Amino acid sequence: MTDAAARVLLRSQLEAHLCSLGYSCVPARRVVPPVPEIARVSAVRGRIAYGETVLRRDLQRRRCHLRLLSLSQRRTRRRSTILLFIAVAERDRQDLEALLKRLNIQTGIRGGHVHVVSVAPVAVAARTKP
Repeated sequence: MTDAAARVLLRSQLEAHLCSLGYSCVPARRVVPPVPEIARVSAVRGRIAYGETVLRRDLQRRRCHLRLLSLSQRRTRRRSTILLFIAVAERDRQDLEALLKRLNIQTGIRGGHVHVVSVAPVAVAARTKP
C-alpha cells in the first residue's frame, strides 16, 4: 500500500472515530498554523478536537515531531486543552507511544488529552484479470 493510500485509510478511520464520539461539526473559526489535518467541534459540548495521521516513515521526521508538539500544546481561549487524536497503523502504535514519551507529550502527569487511535490493516482483495 502506498503512503497516500495508507494516509487516506488512516484519515477516514479517524474521521469515523471522531464522528462516533460526537465531533461532527467543522469549526467556524480559522485555526492558526500549523493547521491540523482534521479539526472538529462537538455539537453538544462545543469542545474542539484535532486529528492527525502518522505513518511509519513520519515517526523519524523532525517535522512530524515539531507538528505533534505544537498541536499537543495548544489551548483554547479559556486555557483548556484541545483534544488531539493521532491515527496510526496497529503495527506502529508502540513506536508512536515511545515517541510521544520521548517528546514528553504523553507522560503520567500530562498528556491525557492526547489519544492514539490504532487502525487495523484492511485486507486487500486479490484482483483477477478478466
